[in-house]
Amino acid sequence: MYVPAIQPFDFELGWLKAQAFRWDECDGWYYGIVGGAPIRVRSHDDGLEFESDVPEESLTLSVERYFRVNQDIAQVHEALRQADDTGKMDGLIRRYGGMRVLRQDSWECLVAYICSQNKSVSGIKKIADDIAEKYGTRLTIGDMQLYAFPPPERLAAVDPKDLQELAPGLRRGKRIHEVAKDISDGRLDLASLARLPHEHARAVLMSYEDIGAKIADCVCLFSLDLPE
Repeated sequence: MYVPAIQPFDFELGWLKAQAFRWDECDGWYYGIVGGAPIRVRSHDDGLEFESDVPEESLTLSVERYFRVNQDIAQVHEALRQADDTGKMDGLIRRYGGMRVLRQDSWECLVAYICSQNKSVSGIKKIADDIAEKYGTRLTIGDMQLYAFPPPERLAAVDPKDLQELAPGLRRGKRIHEVAKDISDGRLDLASLARLPHEHARAVLMSYEDIGAKIADCVCLFSLDLPE
C-alpha cells in the first residue's frame, strides 16, 4: 500500500536504525513491526510503500503515525534554525531534512535505551533482538521471520539473572526487570508520561538507577511524543 508524505521525505535505513534498532533490510525492503504487526516498507515516489500479511488498510494509520509522514516538517526545521546559535543547523537541515523522528512503542524503546550505554547501534540491536527472540512471539511476513517484543508482564516473570545474560552491563538486566515489574503492577504508566510536561516525564524516568538524562530524553523524544 502506498502512503504519501509531506515533503521533504527521504526514507533511509541509517536514520531508521539509529532510532529504532531492530529494523532489517532484505532485497530493498526494510522489515520491522509497526502497530503490533510485521511489515516490510520501502521508499516509493514522494512517500513510502508497505506490505503486511495482515489487512494493510487496518495498519495505514499506524504506519502514518510511526513514520510521521503527515508531519509539517518545515515547521520543525524553522524551529531548529531559531534555536541554533552555532550557524550549523541550516546545513544539517539541507543534508538530512528528509528524515523523521519516529513514534516508537514506548516499552520497547525504553528497554532498548536502558541497554544503550557504551554500545554501538549493532550492539543495542543484538540485545533487543535476543530479548525478543527468547521471550517474544514469533511472527512472519512472507519468508521473513520476525519477533514481537515481549510485553512488560512477560519480562517481569523472568529471573533478572537470565535477563542479565542478554543485557550485559552494570545492573541492566536487573533494571529491565524492575521497570517491567513496576509497569505490570501499575506503579509506572508509560502512556501517562506522554501527557505530562517534558521535565516531569523526564524526572519520572530518571528516578530509576541507570536511566540518566540522555536515556530519558531519547525515550521522551522517540516514543512519548515530547519533542522539547
